[in-house]
Amino acid sequence: MAARREISEETGLAPSAILNRSVPVERDVWWNGKRYVGTEDFFVAHFAEEQPTLRPTGLLPDEQVNLHKHAWVPWFDLDTLVDRIEPPTLMSVLAALVPDGPWCDLVR
Repeated sequence: MAARREISEETGLAPSAILNRSVPVERDVWWNGKRYVGTEDFFVAHFAEEQPTLRPTGLLPDEQVNLHKHAWVPWFDLDTLVDRIEPPTLMSVLAALVPDGPWCDLVR
């Protein structure tokens, strides 16, 4: 599964943390000056630590330049972020991935 390879390369996190379930999301986004349109599978991962340390040792040179920062944000604080959340339907995606998650009452 490509998601497991990517999480390892791009974050240094354990690929085994990604669950086998995914949700397809229709995307129409601009990234790094290029438009991307199509279906993208979203996954959920579970980690023992609340905020595991990232070690992005496998980033390509252009990815290193474009990755400015990251943040671990609790799901209930997502609406406080200034930047746009991708995908905009993230809460629905989470509800589809983990239907009994703490966000389930907000999405129904």
